[in-house]
Amino acid sequence: MRNLATISRVVNNLTRSLNSNHVPATFLQSNLNSPVYVSSRTHLGYIPFEGRIGKQLSNHETFLVETRQINIQPVKKATFSFDPIREDYQSIRNFMYFFHKPKVLDTNQKIIIKKEILDDRSEPVITFELIDGRTLEIKTSKLTELEILRVMNYFLLPLVTEEKIMETKSAKGAGSSSATGGKGKKGGKKIKNS
Repeated sequence: MRNLATISRVVNNLTRSLNSNHVPATFLQSNLNSPVYVSSRTHLGYIPFEGRIGKQLSNHETFLVETRQINIQPVKKATFSFDPIREDYQSIRNFMYFFHKPKVLDTNQKIIIKKEILDDRSEPVITFELIDGRTLEIKTSKLTELEILRVMNYFLLPLVTEEKIMETKSAKGAGSSSATGGKGKKGGKKIKNS
């Protein structure tokens, strides 16, 4: 209603100024009787989300979701170095626990994991040596386990490639011998083809 009041004042002032100059204002007077509405907003914006909004995940639940995405295939060597005297080494220790889970280690069975326990008050650091020769160093002193995991996934997941399954001669031979009968059990009779 405030907008309508200001517009009507503007129209009244405009008609007075036109009347004082002796210009016919019949077109303005005919429109004064009809309601005028002008929106003060120039745009309607956007709808940020449509649908049901679920509950927000806690940090623990978010961490578990991120751990399902871990793939350490592009890592050749992982080094965890920390000083246990410092107060901020707990996050790297907890992260090491989750990093050593069998589900994570199954993504790269050739990885070398090294733990360096230092006594020089140095900052806790995780260093990943990648297969392509680059190194990724994450300083974990002020990070939580979730933040460490997010940084690691952010840099490592784009480097993951699909593994090609190589068929070996022994696998080919084992499959073909079982299909044709093979040698059979130990001590059984041998049938001669004549």
